[in-house]
Amino acid sequence: MSKLLLLLFLYSGTQLAIADEQVAVLDKVKSPVRELPALPNKNKYQRKSNYYYTYIDRDHTQEENINNIAAIYGVTWVIYPLTQLDVVREKGSLENYRNNFGKLVFDQDEPFWNWFVHPISGSQLFLFYRARGYSRSESLTMSFISSSLFEFTVEIYTEPASVQDLYQTPILGSVLGLGIEKLSLYLLNTGNVLGKLIGHAINPSTLLWYYEGKVRVIPQIGKDQAGLNVHIDW
Repeated sequence: MSKLLLLLFLYSGTQLAIADEQVAVLDKVKSPVRELPALPNKNKYQRKSNYYYTYIDRDHTQEENINNIAAIYGVTWVIYPLTQLDVVREKGSLENYRNNFGKLVFDQDEPFWNWFVHPISGSQLFLFYRARGYSRSESLTMSFISSSLFEFTVEIYTEPASVQDLYQTPILGSVLGLGIEKLSLYLLNTGNVLGKLIGHAINPSTLLWYYEGKVRVIPQIGKDQAGLNVHIDW
């Protein structure tokens, strides 16, 4: 009996030793535990940025005023002969320029020109200055200066300056421009593709590099707060 117990004891010890060796081997070959990357915090994220169209009034230096007026003045010398090619060919001359210089008359243009073309031209002039950061009253003033320069120094190549054009282009143009401004901003900020196309079409200045009212708006939403990150490019 004692021999049997001794054999059982030796057998049990052998099995325990083998088990310990197997555990040691498994510990050596077992892959190290890797930490998984932390999951993103779903309570805080940043949405895709959007643009908001508006007009931002600011102060201008005298140099800026002169440069803006000079830019428009130069453009009128290019646009006038291109849009009035037949008139320039038939009536344009240096002699007429000298004779018309300083004259002011009531023109006999058709209502289409005085009540449609000139106000539309004035509206885009108004919107140009608005895009450059001028207030509405300042844009009206700058439009009047630019329109007067055109009447007294450019158009006289073919005809004398017009009384009607002096007020219809800047004044009626500014009134029309104000309406276009409000409508275009509404369309541009709807987020609708068709609305944006129409908004840019009636107010082309919003597409060009000198437009100062394009504001980048980035919604910020967190667990306990929400807000907007606004970035303005001057």
